[in-house]
Amino acid sequence: MSQPILRLGSLPPIRLSTGTLLAVVVLAVIVQPTLMRAGLGAGTAIVLAVAVGVAMIASVLVHEMAHALVARAFGGTVDHIALTLWGGHTQYRGEGIGAAGSTLISLAGPASNLLLAGSAAGAAALIPDGGAGSLVLSLIGYLNLALAVFNLLPGLPMDGGRALESVLGAVLSSRTRGTRITAWIGRGIAVLVLVVPLWRLAGSELGTGTLLTVLWAVLIASLLWQGATRALQGAQVQDRVEVLDARGLAQRLPLLPAEQPVAALDRMPAGPGQVLVVAAPTAPGAHPQVMLPDAGALAAVPAQARGSTPLAAVSTALGPLVPLRADLRGDALVSVMLDAPAPFYLVREDDGSALGVINTARVQQHLRGR
Repeated sequence: MSQPILRLGSLPPIRLSTGTLLAVVVLAVIVQPTLMRAGLGAGTAIVLAVAVGVAMIASVLVHEMAHALVARAFGGTVDHIALTLWGGHTQYRGEGIGAAGSTLISLAGPASNLLLAGSAAGAAALIPDGGAGSLVLSLIGYLNLALAVFNLLPGLPMDGGRALESVLGAVLSSRTRGTRITAWIGRGIAVLVLVVPLWRLAGSELGTGTLLTVLWAVLIASLLWQGATRALQGAQVQDRVEVLDARGLAQRLPLLPAEQPVAALDRMPAGPGQVLVVAAPTAPGAHPQVMLPDAGALAAVPAQARGSTPLAAVSTALGPLVPLRADLRGDALVSVMLDAPAPFYLVREDDGSALGVINTARVQQHLRGR
């Protein structure tokens, strides 16, 4: 089932999940008892509780928009904003953004919630004689303050953790070391998010609000633990990315023109699995196409036809053979490969001479730690 997409002017697409509606309901159930204790009737308390829930989803949207706008200001490309049961996230790419820019992008979200918290508190104070409107604004201000403080905690996957990750990466000259430190802090925070509510509620009367609070704590703690774990896994992958080297990955496989006869293979010591067949580009500016000889098809070619049967007739097409510079390493190498996906890459020196071929499957195995 596809997610509804909301578009607001020049902002990135906003993806709305069904969990967004559920989040409104959960927030309303948690807030409604507070409104009832303030003397409001049941119906009025429910309506205002739902209004608070909707206002908090809007606050999360403002939070994510702040991330997106600052990311754009630093040259990042924002793909989309997503609103989910757990809040939201902003998907963006910014390979050239430095530690300072990454830190500001991370802190922009909590800063927007602090601004909303102050605005709501100020508006509540302007309402004469308090009343329901003042109480609702005060709740919105308090929840925005809580959202900002929670997001500023210095562990992944929170915004404060991402900011600390950027700073540590710059100070320690190791992005992955910064990631590991903040991810383990994030795991510690996840444990506290679960333990503290349970400790505070020990001996309390179990009502609907109490059970919801415990359930919410369990879900949030699980989400934080999973986010920190993914960050640790990402650090492992990044370590493997950093040692990638086009020269080291290049294999010296024979490249045979597609029009050559099958008999050319009979004269080579390498088996068909160690030879690549290359067909000329079919259009100006296109890359050559790489093919792999099929052992079964080769065996089926009669001896008298092996000198006239082209290799293209017994080979399986794999895709383009894309050239790569031999000096590419780490993230730069991965970025080029992602921008031009291909099964094989032809590594060339600065003078244009071919050094060897990189098999994409081999790179993927390396990144998976195999």
